[in-house]
Amino acid sequence: MKHALALALAVVGTAVVGCATTRADIPLDLAPQSLTEVQRSARANHAGRPIVALALGGGGLRGYAHIGVLRALEEAGIKPDIVVGTSAGALVGAAYASGMTPDEIQSAAMNVKVSSLIDWTWSASGLMRGNNLASWIGRLTTETPIEKFPVRFAAVATDLQTGHAVLIDRGSAGRAIQASTAVPGMTVPVAYADGHLVDGGISSLVPVRAARAMGADIVIAVDIYCHGPRAEGVSMTKVMSRVMQTQNCLVAAPETAEADVLIAPGVGVPGMSARDEQERAIRTGYKAAQSALGKGDRFKN
Repeated sequence: MKHALALALAVVGTAVVGCATTRADIPLDLAPQSLTEVQRSARANHAGRPIVALALGGGGLRGYAHIGVLRALEEAGIKPDIVVGTSAGALVGAAYASGMTPDEIQSAAMNVKVSSLIDWTWSASGLMRGNNLASWIGRLTTETPIEKFPVRFAAVATDLQTGHAVLIDRGSAGRAIQASTAVPGMTVPVAYADGHLVDGGISSLVPVRAARAMGADIVIAVDIYCHGPRAEGVSMTKVMSRVMQTQNCLVAAPETAEADVLIAPGVGVPGMSARDEQERAIRTGYKAAQSALGKGDRFKN
């Protein structure tokens, strides 16, 4: 999970000067595809039943709620054929699609030191590289390439040049998550052969359309951002937070509305090390999923 201080750091980052990304920084294992390209290669449904996708949305530390959602899905006997995630949703989704259980994900998320994931840099492009986060995800997923995960997975990022959502469904999971979580102004954009990638939440906060492009017949979407409490007060960071949430959610609303089932826990941002708030977010996600899914018979494999 990440960036409780993203807004403040982004403001400070505008004053930072330094070096730009060079060709040597370009990771060769990133091959993002447009939704159209993914749709052309979508696998046919040979199972004789609807293909179910789980679309996990972005929202920073609210991502703890995704763990509760996963737990409720498993208890309901629902095993998605596809998992696609944006930002925090990509992080949790990659861990789950790689074979980790909700309990294992919770243990990893609650025991990691957030400070160990921060790698400061002096750059005009951002305050952090994101390499430490990529390495942590790589270890969690045992360095297994995305295309070899037990469950089909893709992370959503935003192409900085076009502003369009792109999917990363092969190669390094760590690098995919690094790109999907690269908050502009905070994390240095992630370079690839044709440009740079930033946070997927800019173009697809809740990646319902990405799930459809991957061949899903039924999409269970999880929005952890737009139904939660908004910042109170008129300080600079709180006003920025409220404005960003309003803008992001207005843009995201049409795509989110295309989901077959929407799970929308009203969760706030837990503190960096507030274990009780993290557990509360997990419970909130669990209860919201139970309510939205009902019996869930039509989703069972």
